[in-house]
Amino acid sequence: MNRICGVLTILGLMTAPALAHHASRQSSRHASHHAEASQGFTAHASFYGGGPRRYEPNSHTANGELFNMWDLTAAHRTLPMGTRLRLTYAGRSVVVRINDRGPAVWTGRSLDVSRGAATQLGLIERGTGQVRVEVLGKS
Repeated sequence: MNRICGVLTILGLMTAPALAHHASRQSSRHASHHAEASQGFTAHASFYGGGPRRYEPNSHTANGELFNMWDLTAAHRTLPMGTRLRLTYAGRSVVVRINDRGPAVWTGRSLDVSRGAATQLGLIERGTGQVRVEVLGKS
């Protein structure tokens, strides 16, 4: 019994610094997000609205809405659902609402916009681009 307690104590001491580091990274990420949100930021964006989702009649977004590629919506990994953003690209601007999560971290992008929003911004031709993001608040 003493051996098990000793092993558990050692394991606890070994993981505590890692957990503390993880917690500090999380809080600093959220703090930087709030700083970004108040001033606006630049995001590497792409669009989605084709592929398998286009043909699935009951495909839903992360907040439960039925996916519509022509709505002015966007996906972001951490911004709260319902947040409204003004996106500007190549002199064009559109207001979108966050209703989904994504894009995947490995893509290197931080924002996915619907096909409707990408069409209005002129992102369709290139597929991806740097967009200026201004947080307008929650809808």
